Amino acid sequence: MSPAREPTTSAWTGDVRSTLRVEPDGTGGALVVLAGEIDQDCATELRDALVSALRAYPEGLVLDLAGVTFCDCACLNVLLRARLESGVDRDHRAPRFRVRNTSARVSRLLELTGTLAYFPNGSGPG
Repeated sequence: MSPAREPTTSAWTGDVRSTLRVEPDGTGGALVVLAGEIDQDCATELRDALVSALRAYPEGLVLDLAGVTFCDCACLNVLLRARLESGVDRDHRAPRFRVRNTSARVSRLLELTGTLAYFPNGSGPG
């Protein structure tokens, strides 16, 4: 799946338990909205989508996780790897991978795994 410059939406499972929407932000970056159950069943597709979006949007991605109702460690691993591999913007001032609007379940997973500092809920340091 390669993100177009137009907003795109993808459902990964036959019963549509999760969706991903990529919306260009007009500055060379994009907003990625994840919703539903993000687990090992869609981890590979999520990884592929994030890698593709990072290539397509050189200014980086902002993930909105407010609609995520379930997130397991396979999903967390994908998010951590994407954050690590994304680097910083062209001016070397801001991370190219940020998270905003985490759901209570995502926040709890980040707290339990000690990874909350890597994904501040907002536009703080990444």
